Amino acid sequence: MKNVFLILLFALFQLVITYAFSQTIITRPGIGDCELVFEDNFDSTALNINKWNYRTDSKHWSTQLPENVSMHDGYLYLNVEKKTVGTMNYTGAGVISKAGFRYGYYESRFKIPTGTGWHTSFWMMGFDGAGGSGTKNAYQEIDVCENDSKNQTGYSTNLHNWLGTHTYVGAKNVSTPNLSAEFHTWGCEFTPSVINFYFEGQLVRTVDASTQKHNDSNIWLTTIASYLGSTTAVDDTKLPSAAIFDYVRYYKLLNPVYPPVNPPDTTTVTPNMANPIIIVDNTDARCTFDSPWTSSAYTAGFQGSNYLTDGTATADSLKWAKWTPDIPIDGNYSIFMKWTAGTNRPTAAPIEIQHGEGTTTSKVDQTKNNGVWCFLGKYLLLKGTGNYVKIFANTIGYTIADAVLFEQKTLTGVDSQKTDNNLFHVVSNASKAEINAIFEVQSPSKITLSVYNASGLLINKVLNESSVQAGKQIYSLSNSSMKQGLYIAVLSVNGLLVGSHKFIF
Repeated sequence: MKNVFLILLFALFQLVITYAFSQTIITRPGIGDCELVFEDNFDSTALNINKWNYRTDSKHWSTQLPENVSMHDGYLYLNVEKKTVGTMNYTGAGVISKAGFRYGYYESRFKIPTGTGWHTSFWMMGFDGAGGSGTKNAYQEIDVCENDSKNQTGYSTNLHNWLGTHTYVGAKNVSTPNLSAEFHTWGCEFTPSVINFYFEGQLVRTVDASTQKHNDSNIWLTTIASYLGSTTAVDDTKLPSAAIFDYVRYYKLLNPVYPPVNPPDTTTVTPNMANPIIIVDNTDARCTFDSPWTSSAYTAGFQGSNYLTDGTATADSLKWAKWTPDIPIDGNYSIFMKWTAGTNRPTAAPIEIQHGEGTTTSKVDQTKNNGVWCFLGKYLLLKGTGNYVKIFANTIGYTIADAVLFEQKTLTGVDSQKTDNNLFHVVSNASKAEINAIFEVQSPSKITLSVYNASGLLINKVLNESSVQAGKQIYSLSNSSMKQGLYIAVLSVNGLLVGSHKFIF
């Protein structure tokens, strides 16, 4: 009997040890062993200011206030209110971890505010120390969850690069249950080469992280009033409300595997003139202005016969110049801008880029890089004249409008050759809501049918070495996670690549 008791006691001891160990060391299927190094379950009655800073900026439609952060019943409340502070008519809230972290697994459980008008996020980016989302200390920005409460049943993920030129992989929307009705859990695995995004434990997206440099990033839990997601107004009838967080955790990756080659510094990217090139100069009809700008050839280094300046060293909120290319084919394009540099130029002239996945804002320093094609980023551009690059003269200094270059890039990871026979083709209905791949095989075969986005990232494996009978086959390529943009369907039969087709969803 004593031996039985000892065996049971030992088993209980092992169970306790295993349970305790499982709370500090976890094995993530996508990346390996991780150790818990940061956690807040928000069980006290006040925010632990040894762990957290407050977000205190004014952005979009709200000012973020420390007094809007509260804790009770084991939850962190980021309260949102209709309250005028300065020029803002609403107040939001946010907390930012004082410690920075890098590779590993991040997780948080929360729910969003009720009512339209609030942008709630769980994300990682270097903190600028000034209470807001400035990017001076940021390399990567990882958006695990960005929800615009206009849409209570979905959110988006993204990866940004802020080193030198701002680029990003593009938001991907994820459909969900009502995010304000119940708590849900978001997770993110971050390694030197890949980022995996999870919702309720299910992998929803994988992106390549190897093409940019990384640094330690702070954890942000925030909610602000915002026009993002085409939001037109805040629903005052639902206020006050709150984003409510149950916990947040970070597990450090114990054995990171680094890529064999350091990623390129995007500040040194130059155009490959062997690729198809479109240059829109300031003298072209597709370069337009709010009003006449001043022509000059005083400083060498310009494209064509001259360059233009806004005509004043002071900020002018109304002045802008816009370059609108005529894009011949949907695809990935690298965008570059040229200007004549000088000490009297703006150090952070705002740039707006309209592309196939939305609008991206950035800034350029026109005191540097005289006469150089400066990389603005790589974007999906759709055929036609719906894309543009726009510079604003609303900062101090003589803003320069010279030329913008659009370089068509080869799609990564797929064969872009189109097959012209009936073996494989893609068709859609008039609204493009239903898109089908149609192919024919002469005998029973093993089929792989995959869908890639314009960056060459796999987003949907419709068939994976699946057995099909002889004859005509029809399979839907539509996917609830797809948003408007360019995609490529790739078909392999018995391990041999048959061909690929581009299509717009």
